[in-house]
Amino acid sequence: MHQDQVRPFVPVDHWCPGKAVDPMFANRSAAKRLLGIDFLDFLREQDLMTGRGVNVVVVDQGLNRQVLGKSYGDGWSVDNRQPGSAPRQPGRRSHGMMIAHNILQVAPEATLFDLPLVPVTDIEESLDADIEAFLDRAIDAYKRMLAEIANWRRAGERPGPWILVNPWGIRDRKSEKTYYTKDRNHPLNQLVLRAVEENIDVVFAAGNCGQFCPNKRCGDTDYGPGRSIWGANSLDAVLTIGAVRADGMWLSYSSQGPGQEELALGSRKPDLCAASQFCDDNDAFSINTGTSTACALAAGVVAALRSIWNNPVKVPPSVLKSVLNDTAVKPNGLSWENKLGQRFGNGILNAKAAFKRLLCQFPS
Repeated sequence: MHQDQVRPFVPVDHWCPGKAVDPMFANRSAAKRLLGIDFLDFLREQDLMTGRGVNVVVVDQGLNRQVLGKSYGDGWSVDNRQPGSAPRQPGRRSHGMMIAHNILQVAPEATLFDLPLVPVTDIEESLDADIEAFLDRAIDAYKRMLAEIANWRRAGERPGPWILVNPWGIRDRKSEKTYYTKDRNHPLNQLVLRAVEENIDVVFAAGNCGQFCPNKRCGDTDYGPGRSIWGANSLDAVLTIGAVRADGMWLSYSSQGPGQEELALGSRKPDLCAASQFCDDNDAFSINTGTSTACALAAGVVAALRSIWNNPVKVPPSVLKSVLNDTAVKPNGLSWENKLGQRFGNGILNAKAAFKRLLCQFPS
């Protein structure tokens, strides 16, 4: 073939849903198989790995207590927004309820708590229009939440492990003044680190500012390798989740590492990837998208594992995070020095392998 002839077929290693005829690639069953969650389904038939006794805080746009029923625990108000009062949206789930749905699909007996921190207008717009106002609300909300969890623990109320799920992030830094996105000593970053120090598992979405298919509201210099995972999402102590299709292909909106050096020791972010861009089985209109969905599935796996390894002192967040990273499925050629490491982190979540590793290290 002559050098300047056009090749009819060019192999690709990423996928942009916005350029596809159908942005939903697969169904939930396929996503579960990819992540080894189908193995957890088998264990649940034996009344194991159900999430029973595990407390999960959804830091998002809000939950609806009527819809969640017995899965709803409690929550904290943010400004004038009361926990559990998110409105039902006919024909579709709100963002917060999409997160809740995905967590409960993996850990159906987990108890969900509501921290309605993210404004309901538009999860992709409201965080960035006035970052400082959002951070002030976040600092206050995190302080109150952590204080009450500590009080419950001391009083022996609401026993069991705690998980904080954060399917949000900063996409455009132009309104930032206090450098939360790069300063480990920022009050909000310190509160997130305090949560982990207090043996609370913290899970963050990597964000949707990947190189080839960034969200339209990502800043002009806030997308692509090394400049799309900001703030607490980049802290070394948290579990940061990117997104892949149900066949393992990287979703090109998923934010890429390395993380910020001031926040992530070794800058190794994201930690790993989970599935997104799929519909529910037998319901093509129930869609699950973004690194938010991947974050929720990973949090569900953490909740399922915590229902057995429920002593966060014996198995602290750092150990559980290490097991999940070590047992992730590694794409061929994965290295932190190349694009695969930037995209996948340590690989693709493997719940079955993580369960077996924990069973060897910490027999229940």
